[in-house]
Amino acid sequence: MIVYHSIVIVNKNSITIVLICSMDFRTRLRDQIAYLGLLDKEVAAKAGITKRAIDTYVGARGCMPSADVAVRLAKVLGVSVEWLVTGEMENYSDEDLQTLIHNFTHLSPHDKKILLKLSEDMKENE
Repeated sequence: MIVYHSIVIVNKNSITIVLICSMDFRTRLRDQIAYLGLLDKEVAAKAGITKRAIDTYVGARGCMPSADVAVRLAKVLGVSVEWLVTGEMENYSDEDLQTLIHNFTHLSPHDKKILLKLSEDMKENE
């Protein structure tokens, strides 16, 4: 289960919620690789790094990659580099989007995949 903490920023004309993930980099990386059903060596190849490098990022020491490698890993995994490195998600001020994100984080992995597939299908049929 992923635990998010929220910070609410109130400005004159808007309310912004920043979601912060309490996991560390190596846990976010490892969990995202598993969520996508990829092997470490596949991610390494797609990011242009060695499997040994991936092992150092997801291993017990949890080394942090250089900025350019973090960007490539984020692209391969379909997440923002900000989330991968810090656990912070983008700021969202649209109330419907905030509700959607909140609800999505509480779904089972199976239900998340179903919802993602549904949204992809809907986007294709626009």
